[in-house]
Amino acid sequence: MEREDNNRNRSSRFPPASRTYLDEDQKLKLWGLLIFGAIATAATTFAVLQLRRTIDSICAQDAWRKYNSHLREEYEEQMERVERIRRMQRIFNRERNKHRRSYERWREYGAGAHQQQYDWYWNAETYFRDEYTQYRTAPRENSTCSLSHHYSVLGLDRSRKTPYTEAEIKTAFRAKAKEFHPDQNQDNKEAAEAKFKEVMTSYEAIKQERKNMQAFC
Repeated sequence: MEREDNNRNRSSRFPPASRTYLDEDQKLKLWGLLIFGAIATAATTFAVLQLRRTIDSICAQDAWRKYNSHLREEYEEQMERVERIRRMQRIFNRERNKHRRSYERWREYGAGAHQQQYDWYWNAETYFRDEYTQYRTAPRENSTCSLSHHYSVLGLDRSRKTPYTEAEIKTAFRAKAKEFHPDQNQDNKEAAEAKFKEVMTSYEAIKQERKNMQAFC
């Protein structure tokens, strides 16, 4: 009996080895789970942070790309606007130079030359009025031949069936007078002056002939 009691006391004092091994194995498993959980938590946190950085980087790149695209569009619009302004400036300068050259030519010739170019025949009528007076006082041996000659001097055909109008005669006179005006023929001024006098005489003769015809009618 005593031996049994001693064995019981000894067994109660020293637990079995298998139970001790089981407790240590459970502790190791718990520590393993804790370590694995910590590692998993750290890895998850790192992955989340890395993902957030990636998303932020993508968003920043996309925003920067949009900003660059917006800047490029604005730059292209500004360049197009500048090119339009340059084209308008070139057109304006060309038209301004054209009008400036016309104005300079007008100033070079002067108002008198402008008057001479368009209305000089009225001054010429006064200058050559004596020629017409001499023509009126001269004897007319062959009036028909003389009038035909006067018409031919102005480049007209007196034998035309339809009579010339005053506008047609005046236009022909202006063209011939401009052609033989001394200022337009500086190389041969004397011959041009003689021809110009002949044109004036023929024009006055035709005008007088038409006045006489109207008076008789």
